[in-house]
Amino acid sequence: MKKLLLIDDSAFSRKTVKRFLEQDYLVLEADGGKEGLRVFAEEKPDIIILDLTMPEMNGLEVLERLKAMDKSVRVIIGTADIQDYNRQKASELGALGFVNKPLQKETLLPLIEQALNI
Repeated sequence: MKKLLLIDDSAFSRKTVKRFLEQDYLVLEADGGKEGLRVFAEEKPDIIILDLTMPEMNGLEVLERLKAMDKSVRVIIGTADIQDYNRQKASELGALGFVNKPLQKETLLPLIEQALNI
């Protein structure tokens, strides 16, 4: 079973997404960037769903560090942040796609499947 890591400071968001993904994936969770980096290093998930707006370390910083750790890491941004600058910057850093919050199964699952087949 493929491993998926949710990095999001919202416990509600993680719980909601985990509920519809855990049928197909082993879902790991991190409540922020620092924990996300630690879980990534220990577990080597196949794909990451990353929020941009988090305290301590924002998603762009996390994405940059993830790519420094492993250039082939697959990251999808799941966020309520719709600023063009942040989307452009995340794309430049290697994000494979974006999904607006609230994350919906119908939009997220096809993007995950596509990213895993790259």
